[in-house]
Amino acid sequence: MNNVRIGPGQQSTIAARLCYGLLDVQVLRDDPQAPVSDRSFIETNSQVLLLSNSSEGRLIIDGRLHLLKPGWMFVCAPGQLIEWTNYVGQPLELLMLAFHAFERPSSSRELQEPHAFNRESGTKALFPFLSEPILSPAVATGQLYNTIRDSRKQGTASAWLRIEAGLLELLSLVLSHRERQTEMALEMARLELERHYTSEMAIDSLARIAGHSRFHFMRLFKERYGKGVAEYRTELRIREAKRLMNEQNLTLAEIVERIGYKNESYFSSLFKKHTGFAPAVYQRNRQQRIAAYSWINLGQLLALQLIPIAAPLDHYWTDRYRNRYDFEVIAPLSHHYEFNLHALRQANPDRIVAIEEFIPPEEQDKLRELAPVLFLSWREDWRTHLRKLARFMEREDEAEIWLRRYERDVSAVKSKIAPLLGGKTVLVLAISNSQVSVWGHLAGTVLYDDLEIGMPEAVRDMKWLEQVTAAELSEYRADRILVHVGRTKAAEERWAMLSGSQEWQSLPAVQAEAIHVVFGYGCFEGPWNEHAAEPIGRLLNDIPELFGLAKD
Repeated sequence: MNNVRIGPGQQSTIAARLCYGLLDVQVLRDDPQAPVSDRSFIETNSQVLLLSNSSEGRLIIDGRLHLLKPGWMFVCAPGQLIEWTNYVGQPLELLMLAFHAFERPSSSRELQEPHAFNRESGTKALFPFLSEPILSPAVATGQLYNTIRDSRKQGTASAWLRIEAGLLELLSLVLSHRERQTEMALEMARLELERHYTSEMAIDSLARIAGHSRFHFMRLFKERYGKGVAEYRTELRIREAKRLMNEQNLTLAEIVERIGYKNESYFSSLFKKHTGFAPAVYQRNRQQRIAAYSWINLGQLLALQLIPIAAPLDHYWTDRYRNRYDFEVIAPLSHHYEFNLHALRQANPDRIVAIEEFIPPEEQDKLRELAPVLFLSWREDWRTHLRKLARFMEREDEAEIWLRRYERDVSAVKSKIAPLLGGKTVLVLAISNSQVSVWGHLAGTVLYDDLEIGMPEAVRDMKWLEQVTAAELSEYRADRILVHVGRTKAAEERWAMLSGSQEWQSLPAVQAEAIHVVFGYGCFEGPWNEHAAEPIGRLLNDIPELFGLAKD
């Protein structure tokens, strides 16, 4: 059988899923008058948790010596050889809680009929992190120590429950200690990566620093930092390349060499993939200092190959922009007018673009005092916004090039989806933490206007989102349904409830298996936030994938 190494993160997960039962509790006291050479042995017929409330003692577990300090804990397995000694002749006291761990009931009969499952007959399991010294705050463990010791003296049923609760609290402190150690180990590996990101430092080396297997380290790293090791290293290199482009007079070849790449062409392709710009275009366009005052303006500027120096990056829907452009946006904006005015004065933009309806007239006047301002109307469509902004920025040619490319993409996507969606009506559902919503006409403009996919009649008079119940879905009479589920557990639970309902199962689209479910696309969470050229273009190119068709 192959030995599979289980990392601390996995061990914590396993431990959290177990049930625990208290078997016995003892207070072990040393006789200070006894010779210091005497040894005391602790027999372990079950798992035990040992908690020290004293200093200077020593604990030897299977031949390995550990010093005892207040708050130190050890979890030991049945049959381990445990000795404790006192070398200073001072009072020494240990709290020993004997317990067993077992797997939770899994069958429906065990869950519904408590008498069908009992702790004694359950599948036994071992609490992890055996024989390891666990240091917890002495104040917290001291209080638990006193509570358990005093409850033991009472000998009542309620006191026993307090002891059992204390055991669980102590085990949780053990897990917390290990989780902190895992966090610190990951951070050490991340810092090492940041110090040596220009080299091809092996993942195995980073995994050794963190104390995990390669596979487990890669999984933990992505969970902790939101991206894999290779992606994290690439972002560090791209960020340094941006800094060098902005601050030093270096050739592209010199920059590529400095950040650890050997191939200039490969770097250029990678840079464009991560930023949306070729390196030469990026350097040329960084000379303009533009402020995107309203959240939607960022997506308009990007279509013109411009990155603003000021933009609102405080909203959840701008995670993509924040991750890509936080280096360039030196003045993050917010919802507070005075804060924004101060930030813009510091940034000193050449031009400002904003949405007129979102800013009171008196604040508009203050913006005009800082720089020339283009106020776009929220009542206008995204194409009009792009063209007006292009005139303001003297980039009409770039706007028309972008729009012609978009129309070509529309034709290509139409051809790809026609066999599946041609002549069919499509309803879009957005499932969030709190509700199920139908996409309206403006939210689905790419689908209904550009791709000319059939729109359910009941959607025509809707603009953005409208809450809907399971019972009301039949009124939309859609041939197909595209379901987007938010990135939270609550949204997933809401989707599970809807998809399991009788109303859902009775829908013709469901019975025809004409349902497409996708998760975690940002544009579905607030379609009005993405009603600009750049995100509209991204959504168009994602359409085949949303309907289960492979991208070209």
